[in-house]
Amino acid sequence: MTPRLSRLYLRMALYIGAAIAGFVLLGLASLVLVASKQLENYLVAREGSLGRDAARVLAEGGTPALRRWMTTPGTLPDGVVLYVLDGQGRDLGGQRLPPQYVRFVNRFVLGAVREEETYFRPIRLAPLLIAPDGRRYAFLLLPERIAPWGSPAALAALILAALIVIAVIAALIARAFGQPINELQSVVRSLAGGRITSRAPETLTARQDELGELARDFDVMAAQIERLLAARQQLMRDMSHELRSPLARLQAAIALAERKHPLPQAEHARIVTELERMNQAIGDVLRLTRLESEPLRTKHLLKLDELLTTLIADERDEAAARDVELILESSGLLEVVADPQLLRSGFENVLRNAIRYSPPHSSIQIVARLDGDNNNSIVVTLEDRGPGVPREMLERIFEPYTRLSADADDGQGSGLGLAIARRVFEAHGGRIMAEMAEPCGLRVRVLLPAAC
Repeated sequence: MTPRLSRLYLRMALYIGAAIAGFVLLGLASLVLVASKQLENYLVAREGSLGRDAARVLAEGGTPALRRWMTTPGTLPDGVVLYVLDGQGRDLGGQRLPPQYVRFVNRFVLGAVREEETYFRPIRLAPLLIAPDGRRYAFLLLPERIAPWGSPAALAALILAALIVIAVIAALIARAFGQPINELQSVVRSLAGGRITSRAPETLTARQDELGELARDFDVMAAQIERLLAARQQLMRDMSHELRSPLARLQAAIALAERKHPLPQAEHARIVTELERMNQAIGDVLRLTRLESEPLRTKHLLKLDELLTTLIADERDEAAARDVELILESSGLLEVVADPQLLRSGFENVLRNAIRYSPPHSSIQIVARLDGDNNNSIVVTLEDRGPGVPREMLERIFEPYTRLSADADDGQGSGLGLAIARRVFEAHGGRIMAEMAEPCGLRVRVLLPAAC
């Protein structure tokens, strides 16, 4: 089976062929134009009476008169050089023949000066001047700026023609191939950035070549990803709602059972703790799916330092229970436009994670300030002295249900806290990152756009 010829290949071949043809035609036109301009005076002088005038001067006054005539200003037109050569190639005016002409002149011009009388006279490229003493000279007119292989002007014209053709064809190729590739690349980046509704532009999908097929395949893939994500979010919401109902009934049943047959304090506390943990996990799943599918509903102008002060005051009891000190440093006048409850939940998840892994008798530093490199951004840094995170896990800890190891898992939390925090900060136009602290611990850096 013969493979189908690629339309993209045909277009590229057409552009390259057009470039070659355009260069040849433009180059020939440039050569003709330059040559005709530079040879204009030469042709006029060659077809005029200049040779006859030289022969008359030589016949009347000999070689001294011809030498004076040759060097007299105005004798020759511009762009023409005159050589009157004897049999050895010496010029009467003392000029040196250019090296590129020596072989040519010896072969095709001076033969007529040197040869004896014969019955055959070959055609020569220069007329002969006969002096009164019988000596013969070759009357050779040459264009001043053109060598046998061309002139600097002709070479410059060829280079200019090549540059023009290259520029035109490059612009056509960039428009035909570079622009659609850039558009498709932009859409791919948009999809990778989380905008799952991104699609290739219609001008690209309407193309009838490989780029159009690629754009249409991309749209199919993006639509499939959108459907899968929507189905996953719907499944998570349905499961969470379905689990909440039996969980509420279970809590009510335990409360009724407690009234009839009270359980030991330790067993009762364990059951309540596990139920609360299940309730928190379900709430985190609902919160994460809502952040992935819904934009922010309300935004207000907030003073970030006040929000952090209130959060730390609320978390001091939990930190004190673990003998951990919370220290806040703020430059003040830090304002953001955000959803108050949502932004608080993001910082709360990061702070509670730091408290959970901080060793006793340690501290957590919370620093809020304007970004030194960009005053339009606010940086909030939370640094603890816990065991830290391996370097290869610094990015993965913000993914759902990421556990460092079974030993590090204390059984608390749902595994969604940092994932929710990342979604919260990204929803506010910011980002979160983690890095290793010195000498130990973890440093979490949150960047948020400052209010204008």
